[in-house]
Amino acid sequence: MLVTSKEMLQKAYEQHYAVAAINTQGGTYDIIRAICMAAQETQSPVILAHYLSTGAYSGHDWFYETAKWMAGKVDVPVAIHLDHGDTVEHCKECADIGFTSIMYDGSSLSIEENARNTSEVIKYCHEKNIPVEAEVGEIGRLDANGINVNQNNQADPEQVREYLKLCSPDSLAVGIGNAHGFYKGEPDIRVDILKQVRTFTDIPFVLHGCTGMSEEMIRESIGYGVAKINFGTQIRYNYMNYLREGVSMDFQGHAWKLSQYAEGKLREDIKSIICLAGSDGKA
Repeated sequence: MLVTSKEMLQKAYEQHYAVAAINTQGGTYDIIRAICMAAQETQSPVILAHYLSTGAYSGHDWFYETAKWMAGKVDVPVAIHLDHGDTVEHCKECADIGFTSIMYDGSSLSIEENARNTSEVIKYCHEKNIPVEAEVGEIGRLDANGINVNQNNQADPEQVREYLKLCSPDSLAVGIGNAHGFYKGEPDIRVDILKQVRTFTDIPFVLHGCTGMSEEMIRESIGYGVAKINFGTQIRYNYMNYLREGVSMDFQGHAWKLSQYAEGKLREDIKSIICLAGSDGKA
């Protein structure tokens, strides 16, 4: 069933677990189905996440319609989320399409400009009862060698405090040394930043870049109020590997059997992520 992310994240925060947000690669049906069926089987809320870059190929409306249709086939809460909306206009566009959760990412801007733009997105989205996620401390991105191309992705708690005086998002991604992609070696994750920020706000936190992060670190972050954990890289690589495996099998040219094989394997991976988040049985 289609819902907004607000209630599910608030409940997760209050009950000390997290909701998994999985990148769907622009509306790939196999991935969307795997996410929703994993959520159904574990009786968990879940978030279908969408990047503007993947939507540039498939169409943001295509993703939304596919996600909405699949959400209607299960009886657990499903939110349709724009991840890392880069402009106010793009956030408004996806809100108009029907997304039930919007992230505006102004983390590369000054605190003042980030807060000003976030407030504009909040005003627009809240009029449609859509919650807004924001970001302070730009989340890093890893190159092909696992090297962080953004070395300044650990937020200053005092800057977070200043930001939250200027605007009021529904959830907040705080940069703690995390990054998108595969980490090379053990990442330098500063969970203590979350601990410091938690002393002056009760907003639910979001943890990006969970692929390759230790389960212990993820659980520790949830303990400090992370209510949403994001997985993208691991899912898309696993999906491609399952397709490669399936191609070698005798499906007699039936593309749907190849998709079914990959979806079934991916579903088990997502169930493991849901159990890591602690949201199984929380629907």
